[in-house]
Amino acid sequence: MQHAMTRFTILFVLLLALPACGFTLRGAQEGALPFTSVQLQAAQANSSFLQQLREALLSAQVSTGNGQSPYALRIGAEQSDTRTASVNGRARAAQYDLQLAVEVSLERDGVALYGPQVLSAQRSYFEDIANIAGSTEEMEMLRAEMRQELVQQLLGRLRALGNI
Repeated sequence: MQHAMTRFTILFVLLLALPACGFTLRGAQEGALPFTSVQLQAAQANSSFLQQLREALLSAQVSTGNGQSPYALRIGAEQSDTRTASVNGRARAAQYDLQLAVEVSLERDGVALYGPQVLSAQRSYFEDIANIAGSTEEMEMLRAEMRQELVQQLLGRLRALGNI
């Protein structure tokens, strides 16, 4: 019985120490956004990035369908780039670097509060010549992860604005 209580105490202390060292779960909300509604103005109206941003704003309890908000979040066109990072013995590309970038800015009643700023994310992947379909699927999964990273970067920067 005493051994179980000691284990419980140690586990409890470790769980309390995790936030103190800066550990947080990915996507854990760090604070409220400085507005409750925002107009989204995007260069690509149905882009995957914009869809993920809308979902993230909705989960942060920010309305995006209201044209009455004094805040306007401008989202530029998604810029995607793929570069060869290394080649194999047959002089074919073996590893690729993927880059994804988007320009964002926030305005209130036409006055710039943030940006324009380019947010970017990078990933690398190895192409499996024997499984081209799998490599293509991996590349698309990495791009989806990069879009999510860009959304989290943007939300973090908007939260850092505080009370505006």
